[in-house]
Amino acid sequence: MNSNMTDPKLILRVATLEDIESLSRLYCEFHNFHAKSVPDRLLGISEQPDIHEGTSLYHSLKKIIQSMDSEIFIAEADHQAIGFAEIYIRQDETNPLTVPYGYGYLQTLIITKRYRLQGMGAQLMRAVEGWAKEKGASEIRLDIWEFNEGPLPFYKQMGYRTMKRTMVCRISMENESNG
Repeated sequence: MNSNMTDPKLILRVATLEDIESLSRLYCEFHNFHAKSVPDRLLGISEQPDIHEGTSLYHSLKKIIQSMDSEIFIAEADHQAIGFAEIYIRQDETNPLTVPYGYGYLQTLIITKRYRLQGMGAQLMRAVEGWAKEKGASEIRLDIWEFNEGPLPFYKQMGYRTMKRTMVCRISMENESNG
């Protein structure tokens, strides 16, 4: 899938096994962006990932690329991967008290910092939404970490809303031992 953008040097396409090195580099950037913002929850990883065929990252990416129920779309500028979106098809569990949905689950979306705010994220979102719809999904779901520089404003602008929220409160162990 090639999609012309406003700049003819920018394209979207489906990832292949030859993209694993570029995807690994972008995944590290994505992870470290979040680890920097929520260091009490995520640990940073090497920016030069080991991506040879024996690593778990290599096998994970290979499995995603080869699966019929997942896809990775790459945003490319001047023949260089500058971002990607990782999407899966999922189905709610059957429960007599809920309405089940088939949905696309967006695991990862990143545009490298230099290319942000140029419409590439929106183009990737349209690609994953179209793919999920073709697979029978009726909605896209995603989870995000909430922090000041996080992606929440982007997703709201794309029409996404909060459906469910996980809240957390630190409790002090001192209170329990003194009580």
